[in-house]
Amino acid sequence: LMFKNLSDREELFIPEVDVSVRLLSKGSIEGLRVRAEVVPRHDLSDGYESPDSVPRRDGYWSTYIVQGRCRTFMDLTVTVDRKAPSSPSLSSSNAGEDALAQVTSCCVEVDYGCYGPSGLTRHKQHIVLPLSYPDASAAAPKEIQGSGGDDQAFSVYSIPTHLLHHGDDPLDVIEKYVKPHIAPGDILAVAETPLAIMQGRYRHPCTVEPRWLAKALCKLFHPTSSVATACGMQALVDVVGPLRAFFAAVAGVLCKLFRVPGIFYKVAGPQAGLMDDISGTIAPYDKFICLGPADSEAFVRKVEEKFGLGAAVVDVNDLSKKTKLLTILAATERLDRRLLYKALLPNPAGNDEQQTPFVLIRPTPS
Repeated sequence: LMFKNLSDREELFIPEVDVSVRLLSKGSIEGLRVRAEVVPRHDLSDGYESPDSVPRRDGYWSTYIVQGRCRTFMDLTVTVDRKAPSSPSLSSSNAGEDALAQVTSCCVEVDYGCYGPSGLTRHKQHIVLPLSYPDASAAAPKEIQGSGGDDQAFSVYSIPTHLLHHGDDPLDVIEKYVKPHIAPGDILAVAETPLAIMQGRYRHPCTVEPRWLAKALCKLFHPTSSVATACGMQALVDVVGPLRAFFAAVAGVLCKLFRVPGIFYKVAGPQAGLMDDISGTIAPYDKFICLGPADSEAFVRKVEEKFGLGAAVVDVNDLSKKTKLLTILAATERLDRRLLYKALLPNPAGNDEQQTPFVLIRPTPS
């Protein structure tokens, strides 16, 4: 992990670093032990020399001064194993093994101090790590059959993956999980939130500092909106800029007087409608504000070039079944959009914890 001083002139101290880990599992985590080991790697920094002659292995963080535009590093190791039973028995051993097999991921919280011209301030960063990977060749995708426009028959395959995170390359994930199931003529639909997560486009609320504008604008929206909280609105303001957010709100209020809804989202841009506030996606990302993906058009072109697939990035959820609405953020040329709508409106990927961010749509030859 890297710490970088973004200031050009100011020097900042990092006096302490603490790490905590939260396990996520399909069952109970009783009988499991999780440990996080931090090793300062000031020897890899591009500023001052390390205060440690060799990297420390005792968990102690030596205070380090990070020069302007410089970096320092640390190694982080997370270990999950079974607790040693007080009275060893075969049953307790088997229970521990079962609990270990059910662990799916962990969320690491790095809490560190920053000391400088602004005094001592506390900061947090979060890292989501998958710990369970399904066998891509053995996992059979779920098949649903249906018919589209002009009675075009099709099959839909929801493809499971591990819990995606910021370290995943979307094309590599498709290579691993989707490619074994591809057939000529298939269309690949990619859910927008998992794509954004792989791009690292999510923020914990503790890293968002709501300004007065965000605090004022968020009160204009229905409580269920993702911009109805100060942090949610500020996350949007940080993307589109305060002027655009302000004028979008003004336009939205004026148009509401004439019973014209949705103008804020049109003026503020697509990110306003794609963003999910906390609780908007699966654990542990339900604790984060998730933005919409970036460069969706470029992404679908890369999918087509590498895999020969028609591809689309879509925003669809369980409400689509009732509203008959879904959003296609990007799609390759010559893609049958009527077939795409018909196949995806039932939301075959699901909204819960299915972890099926990819859906293959396979037209059935007549």
